[in-house]
Amino acid sequence: MKKNSFIFNTNRCVGCNACVAGCSIENGTDFRVNWREVNTGNKIKHPGLPVFHFSLACNHCEDAPCMKNCPALAYTRDEKTGAIIHHAEACIGCTYCTWACPYDAPKFNPATKIVEKCNFCVDRISDGKRPACVEACPVGALDFGLLDLKEEDRVTPGFVDMGIKPSIQLIPLREENKAPKVENTDQVEVDEKKIEEWLPKPKDKVALDKEWTLVLFTIAVAGLVSWQAAHLMGAIDMQLIPFGIVSVLAIALTSLHIGKKMRMWRFILNLKGSWLSREIFSFSGFLGLTGLQLLTVNEMFGYAALTFGIFSLISVDMVYKLLQRKDNLVLHSGMVSLTGILLFAWMAEISILIEMIILLKGIIYVYRKRALKNKGIAYFPILSLLRILCLLIPYILLDLQLELILPVSLAIVLIGEIIDRAEFYYESDVITPEKKLRINNYEQ
Repeated sequence: MKKNSFIFNTNRCVGCNACVAGCSIENGTDFRVNWREVNTGNKIKHPGLPVFHFSLACNHCEDAPCMKNCPALAYTRDEKTGAIIHHAEACIGCTYCTWACPYDAPKFNPATKIVEKCNFCVDRISDGKRPACVEACPVGALDFGLLDLKEEDRVTPGFVDMGIKPSIQLIPLREENKAPKVENTDQVEVDEKKIEEWLPKPKDKVALDKEWTLVLFTIAVAGLVSWQAAHLMGAIDMQLIPFGIVSVLAIALTSLHIGKKMRMWRFILNLKGSWLSREIFSFSGFLGLTGLQLLTVNEMFGYAALTFGIFSLISVDMVYKLLQRKDNLVLHSGMVSLTGILLFAWMAEISILIEMIILLKGIIYVYRKRALKNKGIAYFPILSLLRILCLLIPYILLDLQLELILPVSLAIVLIGEIIDRAEFYYESDVITPEKKLRINNYEQ
C-alpha cells in the first residue's frame, strides 16, 4: 500500500543543515529545539572509515510508538496524509514519548514544558506541496513521495529498525563510498576501543540526575503497597495520617517530572495502550481505596486496594520495558515488584520469604555486576558492596531479637533498595540514531 514517505539518499547528503533551517523557518520553532537533526557518521574523520550524514525527523510510523505509549492521548494520525500529529494543548510534558521513539523525533521544549515534533508539513502536503525540509535541501538528498515501502528500504547504518514501519525510504552508501577514495599508506587500523574514547559521547536521555524523583517515587509505590499487604495480614499497623503523608510525598515526587502539572488528570486517558496510564490509574485507585479502608475500617476496601496496588507494581516495571539496558539482561534486582515483595516480607516478618527474595535479588545483582564488568562498563565496586551489605545485615540482625530491630532493619533495607533502583536508571537508556551511528562507526 502506497503512503506519503520521506526519501533520504546517504550518498548525496553533505551535512549542510539546510533541511534543519527550512523546517525551523516553516514551523517557527525555538532555535534550541530542532524537529529535524543531521547526525554524522565518523565524526572524528577517521581515515579508514567513510564520513556520511543522516538527516532524520519524525518518520510518521504505521505503528507509531509515541502515539501508542502517550498516556495523555496527545497524538493522533491524520488519515488523509498519514501524518502523526502532536497536540500541544493535550500534552502533559511527561516525556514518555521521547523514550518510546527510537528516532529521537519528539523533543521536550524546556521553555514551553511540553513536547514538540515534526508534523510532516501536513498543511503543505495536503495542498500538493512537498515538506519544507525537502524543498530546502540543495543537493536532492532529501525527497518526498508516495511509496510502497519494503523492509529493505530501511536498512542503513544508524537507522534503528524496530518493526514499526516508519514512512521513510533510505538509500544506503554505495560500495565505493564505504571506503576512503584516497589510500593512506600511513593509515592506522580501525581500533574499536580508541574510537569509543575519541568519539563525543551522545547525551543520555535517561540520567540519574534527571530521574532521581522517579527513583524515590517508585520506591514509595513499593513501600506503600507492601505496607498495605502486611497490614491486611495483621502484621503491622497502618494509620490514615502517616499513610496520607507518604502518599502526598509520592504524588509530589512524580509531579516534579511533569511539565504541565495542571494537566496531570490526562495521565489516565490511554489505559488501552500505555503502561504509564495503567500505572497512574492503578496507583491512584490503590491510594483512594486504602484511604476509604482506613476511614471506614472496612477490609473489603483494603483487599480491593491491594489488587490495584499489585497491578501498579507490575505496571511500573512494564513502563521501563522501553529502555535499553547496558547489561542487556531481562531481570534487574531493582525491579519495583521485587522490592515490593522484599519490603512485604520484612513487614510481615515471613522468614522463608525474606531468605528467598534476598537470595534471588543477590544472585541477579551479582550476575548483573559481572556482566557490566565484562563489558567494560563502570560497576562501582564499593557501592556494590554497600548494596550487598544492605541485603545481608538486616537478615543477620533478625537473630539478635533486639527491641526496634524491625524499623532499623527496614531502614537498612530501604537504603539498599534506593541504591539498587538508582543503579537501574544509571544503567538504562534509550537508543537513538546518534548512538546507533556511534556503534556503526566501526562496523562498516
